[in-house]
Amino acid sequence: MQNRSFLFYAVASAAVLLPFAFEWLSPLYGLILVGAALLFQGKWHLNKWLLFATAAFFDWELISVWWSPYRSEGWDDLVMILPIVLMGLIVGSRSKDVEMKAHQNWGLLFAYATVAAWSWTVAESLFKHGWVQYNDLELGGRLGIHYQSLYLLVAAFILEAQLWNSARKKHRLLHLLLVVWLLFGCIMLSARIHLLLLPVFILVRTLDLLRGKIANKKKASLWAAGIIISMVTLMAVLPGTSRRLTDLKNEWRSIGGVVDGKQTNHRVYLWKYGWNVAKEAPLIGVGNGAGDELLHEALQSCEAVFYRKKEPYYLYEFKYDFHNIMLQNFAEGGLVGVVLILFLFTVGFLQSRGPWRYAWALFLCTGMTESLLERQAGVFLLAFLILQIQTGNPSAKAR
Repeated sequence: MQNRSFLFYAVASAAVLLPFAFEWLSPLYGLILVGAALLFQGKWHLNKWLLFATAAFFDWELISVWWSPYRSEGWDDLVMILPIVLMGLIVGSRSKDVEMKAHQNWGLLFAYATVAAWSWTVAESLFKHGWVQYNDLELGGRLGIHYQSLYLLVAAFILEAQLWNSARKKHRLLHLLLVVWLLFGCIMLSARIHLLLLPVFILVRTLDLLRGKIANKKKASLWAAGIIISMVTLMAVLPGTSRRLTDLKNEWRSIGGVVDGKQTNHRVYLWKYGWNVAKEAPLIGVGNGAGDELLHEALQSCEAVFYRKKEPYYLYEFKYDFHNIMLQNFAEGGLVGVVLILFLFTVGFLQSRGPWRYAWALFLCTGMTESLLERQAGVFLLAFLILQIQTGNPSAKAR
C-alpha cells in the first residue's frame, strides 16, 4: 500500500507542520523527513527542467557572494534558501510513483491544518481580548500577516478544487464552508495585496472552470459571483478592512509627496531607494547579501517621516529588506538573477497541476510587496510547492 509508505507520512507531517509553524517543532523537520523519504524510497527519474532551474538559481546565488562586500550576510542568505534548493534537486532527480489519491490527501492535510491553525488563533484572540485583535492573529506566533494570508489562500484553492471532486453533498457543503471561512480570514487579516488579488483570482478560477468539463457551469458562475459580491461587501463593511483600503487610497494619492497630511506607504521609499541600489550594477548585481546592507545605507538620506500611531520614525532606524522578490534579486544578482528566479517560477508553474498552479502564481504576486525568500515562512512554503511537482501523477490534471 503506497499510502502506508514512509514517503506518504513524511509529506503528511510537512503538510501539517507548515501552517502551525510551532517554535518548538519547526516545519523544517517535516521537510527533512520528505527529503530522506525521497532519497531512500524514490526512483531515479530526472526532471531536467526543474534540475536546471534549481541548480542555475543556486549557482548564481553562490557565485554572487564572491563580489559581495558583505560576504557573511551572503552566506546567511544561502543557508536561508537551502530548503528550496535541496528540495528542487532531490525532487528533480528522484521521484516515487504515488497514487493521485495520496497526492490529493497531502494537499487536503495542509488545507485542514491551515483551517485548524487559523481557527485556533481566532479563538485564542477572542478568549484573551473578547474580540478579534488584528495584531494578535499570527499562525503559530511566527507567521506575519502577509505570510498567513498567503497560506490561507493556498488552502482555499485546495479545498475549492475538492468542491467539484466530492461525490457526497455533505463533503461539498463542508468544503464550501471551509473555503468561505478561509477567504473571510484573508479579508480579516487585510493584507492589501491579497485584498486586491482575491477578486482577480476568483474570476480567473471561474473562467478556468467554465473552460473545463465540470457538470454544472451555471452553478460555478453563480458561486463565483456570490463569493466576489460577498467579499467586496465585507471589505467595505468591516472596519479594519475598510480602513486599510482607505489607507491604500490615501497612500496612492500621496506617492508624489504629502497630500492632506497623508504620507504614502514606506514600501514606495524602499522600492525607490532599492532601485537606486540596483542601478549600481544592473547586469550582475551588488552581490548576494549586500542588498539589505546597501539599502540601509541609502535610506540614511531619506527624510520622510512615518508614524507608528503617534510616534514618529525614520526608515533608517530599522533594517528593511526590499519588500519585493524581483527587486531584491535585481539588486543582488542583477538581470541574470531576475531571469533565473523567473525561470524557476515558470518551471514550477507549468509543471504543477490544479490548485498548486494557482499557489505558484499567488506566491509570485505576493512577492511583489514582500521579500518572501528572506523569511523561513516563505522559503518553507516554496519548498513545499516544489515537492508537489513530481510527487503526484504528472499526467493527471486536477480541476
